Amino acid sequence: MLRKSFVLAVIIIFCASVSSFAQGLMVNSKEVEEGEALNLFYDDLDAGKINFATRSSGLKKAEITFDRGRNWQEMKSEGDYFIFSYHPLTDEVIIPELLLTSEDGKINTEKPGIKVNYQRKNPDDSVMQVLDKMKLHYEQENIDRFMSLFSSKFPDRLKFQESIQNDFYNYRNIRLFYNVDRKAFDDDFEGAIWDVEWKRKADTITAASIDDSAVISMRFEKESGTWLITGMRNNSIFGSSLLGTLDLSIAASDISFTDGVPTSGDTTVHVAVHNTGSAAVSGVKVNFFESGFTITGPWTLISSSIIPSIGGGSTATGSSALFSATPGFIWYFRVVVDPDGVIAEGDETNNEASIAHALP
Repeated sequence: MLRKSFVLAVIIIFCASVSSFAQGLMVNSKEVEEGEALNLFYDDLDAGKINFATRSSGLKKAEITFDRGRNWQEMKSEGDYFIFSYHPLTDEVIIPELLLTSEDGKINTEKPGIKVNYQRKNPDDSVMQVLDKMKLHYEQENIDRFMSLFSSKFPDRLKFQESIQNDFYNYRNIRLFYNVDRKAFDDDFEGAIWDVEWKRKADTITAASIDDSAVISMRFEKESGTWLITGMRNNSIFGSSLLGTLDLSIAASDISFTDGVPTSGDTTVHVAVHNTGSAAVSGVKVNFFESGFTITGPWTLISSSIIPSIGGGSTATGSSALFSATPGFIWYFRVVVDPDGVIAEGDETNNEASIAHALP
């Protein structure tokens, strides 16, 4: 599950004595480690409140602060606990601290180190609303509202906007359909990556019909309280009428070596990386691996290099650092292009190759 479900009141229990904090924390009878971050949403609250509690055993008084001690508020004694009900009005990060007074008058400050990340709206619903608006504004060919869903950090945003405008010029009667294949949120629920299958049907200005689909990996981030799209991978739908395609590829025949002097065991690995797409790409990362075992590894990273740019329909070369091992032995090398998958390509399966080489 993507988040915890809270059925009753959200009661965070500080099981501590005045002198120590060794017993840990509880959330609705569930133990929470010190320093742990909790994600709470409006549906998790009790009548819109978060109830903080600490055991009252041995205590005369308990106070709580949420602003690093600038304002202390007295907690109410109820049975075995001191309880304070906090009513969050907006999205916020809540870091409680306690001021505990023992029955003999000793005062001790407790900083449990927990962080409550409260968001009024369920982020799952918020991201779904972004997808619904994306579908609506694209079908209505409303460029301003469509682009308002994309962060200023979105890669090549101006070019992307131009490509969307070109879609609206070339296509008529656009119908979009989507289905979420996978969803994952960051630990703090401030970001997410969803794999969304988009299907598009439309008519062209030449009266032809298009019917295409793609599973797009979409990155969402919360900016000033608003969820926006900050990246899309494997996008062949939105802006496809103008955007060029990218496809990086290598084969074993593209890997070459520059050997050192005989019996040195030294070699440098090179690879020719092809961009068979029509668009240029920059900052292409290449990882080089070696194995003294088999052509299938296990592999050890030698080095990484960055190819500054590769034009559409062009080839560029990346090289590893000098590699040294026992002279005369067969060694195995593997090269992976775009190992982190940050470049959206038409084909992601042709980005690596392996080869054997005898060291000099």
